[in-house]
Amino acid sequence: MDDQRTIAEMNSHRKAFRIVARTGFIAAPAMFLLPLVYPLLGRGWHSMAIICCMTAAWAVLVSASSFAAMAVTKPGGHPWVHQAWATPVAVLAMVPGGIAAFALYGSVVAAVHDATT
Repeated sequence: MDDQRTIAEMNSHRKAFRIVARTGFIAAPAMFLLPLVYPLLGRGWHSMAIICCMTAAWAVLVSASSFAAMAVTKPGGHPWVHQAWATPVAVLAMVPGGIAAFALYGSVVAAVHDATT
């Protein structure tokens, strides 16, 4: 049976995809940088929480990219196909994300330590 969706119905999905993508592109940098505010204010270091939050930010960024790709699929296409690559890529992105988070965390700790001594 042919898909008889109207253009308005198809565009409503695309609008939702654009909103989710935009939210992800805003949330990912915030998730990556905001955990550093707490230790920079001298409230103590919680390294695992900071590194996990920063690592998850990379996965959110990949997911937002997937939703952005789904928002621009051609009419009549299958936007959900992008989820097939988004999940494995998000998992793989967590590896360099974790390494980058660990390196950034270490450099901030070293900078704060040098500034206080």
